[in-house]
Amino acid sequence: MKLHRPPVLHVGACCLSAVLATSAFAAAAPDYPVKPLRVIVPFPPGGGTDFVMRAIAPQLSEQLGQQVLIDNRAGAQGVVGTQIGARAINDGYTLTIVDAATVISPALISPPPFDVMKDFAPIAILVEQPYLITLHPSVPAKTMVDFVKLVQANPGKYNYGSGSAISHVSQALFYSTAKLDMTHVPYRGTGPLMAANLGNEVQTTFTGPGAALPQVKAGKLRLLAVTSNKRFVQAPDTPTLDESGFKGTDIRGWFGMLAPAGTPRPVVTKLNATINGILSGSGSAATVLRERGYDLNPVSPEAFGKFLGAEVARWSKAVKAFGIKATE
Repeated sequence: MKLHRPPVLHVGACCLSAVLATSAFAAAAPDYPVKPLRVIVPFPPGGGTDFVMRAIAPQLSEQLGQQVLIDNRAGAQGVVGTQIGARAINDGYTLTIVDAATVISPALISPPPFDVMKDFAPIAILVEQPYLITLHPSVPAKTMVDFVKLVQANPGKYNYGSGSAISHVSQALFYSTAKLDMTHVPYRGTGPLMAANLGNEVQTTFTGPGAALPQVKAGKLRLLAVTSNKRFVQAPDTPTLDESGFKGTDIRGWFGMLAPAGTPRPVVTKLNATINGILSGSGSAATVLRERGYDLNPVSPEAFGKFLGAEVARWSKAVKAFGIKATE
């Protein structure tokens, strides 16, 4: 087989065409978008990521003047959909909603399926949240201290579930530190995980308020503690893990929007400004998200990028330190 070097003139023409196309798109960016947007949610319907995006989508569509189509692409605890988002055309019409699991997945899988810092352009942080530690009401424990003592007295009897990499890793770290012998059961998202917790397939889990809070308020699950270092506004009588005797524990989740790397800067800026305006306002999206207990934290793309870098470093170190492996 012979390899032929393309004529220099041909290469130059291609480069010139690419430059002209990029310049033309950048000049037209103020008119963006001119067609519907596709937002990949890499988890099944019913989970926290899905809930947050569906809460924001109607106002985002109204503000941008184009339909926002939600595309649930579940699999491998968020990896499948996130990979699709990383490989999408970087024209601003395919976006991906991610959570803290996004920064953990590359550390769990070899070779890494994507590089968060290289394959994506940060757009905006949508919400932050504590995790709620829920327990099936059949388990005879009223507090986190009670539950820890019960598990220690019955090693291997109880199961804990996860619907994402962050849920898995954060629980594995906590239960290892507390010296609890429990069986981990993974699920393909928070929706299936909640169904399992309600059905007593798993007795406990760390879950975001979007999925867990309605079940707690309905009396179907017991709330033992929250993982952040401050109390949860929607359940002010529930102690933090730190207050329950597990000092120094502060685990918070977050959801953010990413675009493929190389997405034109004017598009990134417009999306960030539009989303931050929605989160800062008093419309239906901000209202329902606050009611579910989410913290709304509008920041610039640059601030989100720095935050992503810090999260990658933090959780990659934790995965290696505890030897946590990926499970499906």
